[in-house]
Amino acid sequence: MTKPNIRIGHTAITWDNDQVQQAIEAIGSCGYWGTETFGWVLDEWERSGRDLPEAVQRSGLQLTSLYCHLDLVDPGKREDGIRQVMEWVELYNKFNGPVVVIGGMMLQRSGFAIAEHMDAIAATLNELGRRITDQGLLCCFHPHTGTPVETEDEIHRVMNAVDSSVVAFAPDLGQIAKGGSDPFRLIKEYYELIRMVHVKDYIGGPVQRDAEGKEIDPTGFLGYTPLGMGAVDIPGILGYLEERGYGHYASVELDGNQWSATRKGHPMMTPLEAIETSKRYLQRLGYDNFRTV
Repeated sequence: MTKPNIRIGHTAITWDNDQVQQAIEAIGSCGYWGTETFGWVLDEWERSGRDLPEAVQRSGLQLTSLYCHLDLVDPGKREDGIRQVMEWVELYNKFNGPVVVIGGMMLQRSGFAIAEHMDAIAATLNELGRRITDQGLLCCFHPHTGTPVETEDEIHRVMNAVDSSVVAFAPDLGQIAKGGSDPFRLIKEYYELIRMVHVKDYIGGPVQRDAEGKEIDPTGFLGYTPLGMGAVDIPGILGYLEERGYGHYASVELDGNQWSATRKGHPMMTPLEAIETSKRYLQRLGYDNFRTV
């Protein structure tokens, strides 16, 4: 691998939703370059009169991306969903951040056929992409397990249908792997459209469920792991991005599942230990460009 140059952040989702300040302080103290949180988190802080931009700045971070989700398949909910996202984007403008990551809402995957909803999905993403681009920001679509766009076929359908002049791509390595696809293959195929990468590892194998059909969480992080502890080819993917001269945004991500019995009982490690573990792994890969704190 060429000398690593990508500046890597870490999303705040590893902590519970009500621990955002704790998350950004820890992420900043580890020397990551930026962080990501949800649109509704900005809304909650704004409504309570707390100063999240100051807290992010104090931790030496940039809010490099904002994650927003909306209903992609119901045309009747399109305008309300877009209006909500754009309200979050307006709050995000206070942070001078560059990227808005867009995902779909969770739905019942059994019996779902994306072909029946492609017109609605493309129309919603294209309209949202135009409005976000008009704000001078990057709009990046993010596939996610349990949403309308989970599998490789679904990713292909959406990325081939959207207007790439206003909708870029934000692949999540772990989510793609958990959905049963090869993230490296998709990184190569859509490299020219990628503007944000969620660098995430996954324990590997199909999702296991209990007798009630609920997902069994073997790690306390929805089956995801700190970097280097799962089955995703993190060195190969980062090496490829470096060799191609990738100059956009990347964030380590490790999903926190505050409702998981494993997370509440015996998680593989604490959130702070997890982000430190991922940092040490990246350093072993040659990433010596963490901020000095």
